[in-house]
Amino acid sequence: MKNYKQLFILGNPRSGTSLLRIMLNCHSKIVIPPECGFMIWWYEKYKNWAYENDNDLAILDDIFASKKFETWNLNKSEVVKNIIEFKPKNYTELCSVIYLTYALKFSKSIETIGDKNNYYIKHIPILNKLYPNAKYIHIIRDVRDVACSYLNIEKLETDSLYKPILSSDVDEIATEWERNNLTTLNFFTTINEQNYITIKYEDLILNNKTIIKQLCDFLDIEVENAMFNYFDENKKFGVEPKETIDWKKKTLEPLDYNNIAKYKRELSAEQIEKINNKTKQLRKKFNYD
Repeated sequence: MKNYKQLFILGNPRSGTSLLRIMLNCHSKIVIPPECGFMIWWYEKYKNWAYENDNDLAILDDIFASKKFETWNLNKSEVVKNIIEFKPKNYTELCSVIYLTYALKFSKSIETIGDKNNYYIKHIPILNKLYPNAKYIHIIRDVRDVACSYLNIEKLETDSLYKPILSSDVDEIATEWERNNLTTLNFFTTINEQNYITIKYEDLILNNKTIIKQLCDFLDIEVENAMFNYFDENKKFGVEPKETIDWKKKTLEPLDYNNIAKYKRELSAEQIEKINNKTKQLRKKFNYD
């Protein structure tokens, strides 16, 4: 099996990770499936999995039963065919075959297969163990705007089974934001500096072409215009599945500058003060005054 480059997108919830996934997925050499954390969920049970010890591929029953996996629209027989062809030696290679099966649905010259799950921040050591040479893109957003988004999610009415369960307490939101971003930044101190990059959501919106060029350089690919027309691609091809689009509708629209510093309109002075007091150092590091 060809050695594809592995990419992970990390970020606190409501920080633009889905927008970034869709932009990157519009590139002809990148495929990043919708979020589904099966790789981590089944790690403990199957970390010692070996092809020769699982002739009936019972592992696939668990993977196909994973939450959100149905949004990949994979045919189990196609996955089995690829497993038989590539004969993955271990759990990592098996996961790679499943990702590849998804990627091969598209007419692309695939070089990089990515994954985006905010849940992964709690399990970065496992990601590093499975894919020690992976690259990571970390996106950070002003905590006060993140809080606005958390609070708006609480009000959202949707029939989806997968509506995020997020705190509506600004103290808890601030604590989670700081913990998640520090966890990611601390992990980056343990790996090769060529394998990670941190960008700000605000820069992705306000300086989109510059940041996309920076990310493409990081991934050693050329910029493609489709990346800037991500919203058209999402409308045409449902890059974000219908099961999760209700709280990601901004990905169906051009970049919205009004989505920056919206906390000044939506949060009370008391809420802002609470968040500021809890996140002073990390906000200062990223110039969130």
